[in-house]
Amino acid sequence: MANEITTSLLGTNGGLVASVLSDLMLQQVYDATALSGLGMFIPWTPQGSATMDVTQDAIPGPFTAATSETDGSNITNSAYTTAEFSLAPSLYSRKYEITDLVPIAGGKVDIERMAQKLVQGFALTNTDLICGLFGGVTAEVGTTTVDLNVDTMYAAQYQLNNSASSGTYYCVLYPEQMNNLRHSMRTEPGAMQFDKMTAEMLATRGPGFQGTWNGIEFYQSDSVATANSGADSAGAMFTRGAFAWTAADPRIVQGHINSGDVIFANPLVLLELDRDKTNRRSALAAQSYLSWVMAEDARAVKIISDR
Repeated sequence: MANEITTSLLGTNGGLVASVLSDLMLQQVYDATALSGLGMFIPWTPQGSATMDVTQDAIPGPFTAATSETDGSNITNSAYTTAEFSLAPSLYSRKYEITDLVPIAGGKVDIERMAQKLVQGFALTNTDLICGLFGGVTAEVGTTTVDLNVDTMYAAQYQLNNSASSGTYYCVLYPEQMNNLRHSMRTEPGAMQFDKMTAEMLATRGPGFQGTWNGIEFYQSDSVATANSGADSAGAMFTRGAFAWTAADPRIVQGHINSGDVIFANPLVLLELDRDKTNRRSALAAQSYLSWVMAEDARAVKIISDR
């Protein structure tokens, strides 16, 4: 036989191309954990300063018994001691740029898809910022280069209980910390089990939620920082009020931007189109103004274990 039509022959003569794009565009795996809901949101109210102080009220105290029903001279003034923390929004931004030839050539990436990725990036930014605060927590449990275990979780709960930190306990761990904890739970006797996430839980708590155990809501994130020169991970257990954040409304600057260049704007994120007519390119830039701080150290415990 001769002159068979083969794929290699057509590839050489222009009858076939090496490959074509599928109609599908699949998402690469990434950690989409969103943790902003675990922080205490403070509305930004600018009053002529780039820094906003938030007052924490005095702790009440018990009354003192008077010397007698007719003598109260032993009752003296008590100190009314307040505390405060400060929030100072800073610019956080990300930009993508695309040439005009990409859509002309039938590329799958376009302005709409770029905008979607930028909006998703806002949640990841908040996750990075809250996880970056864990290393500054004073109270600490766990042992360097030792895998996380159930005993360490109890130790963290005891610490929070001793500091009178009430409310739902949240725990954010590095993925390997979460793996080690699950392994430790397998060997624990008794009826206390790890309650895995359900679809309903995931819908209300968002990506990264792992389930509950002993009254603690567990989340995992690869944004949890290292400690001890990279040997360990520094997760944290805390109650609401340990960390606070604010976001200045970026729409305030819309008056500086041509209305047609604002692709998306809400109180948290603004997307602006930057068109380079000479070089036939379009850039899409996102801007947010965020501040995350540790509001009350006593409401948190740092969890150290092998990375």
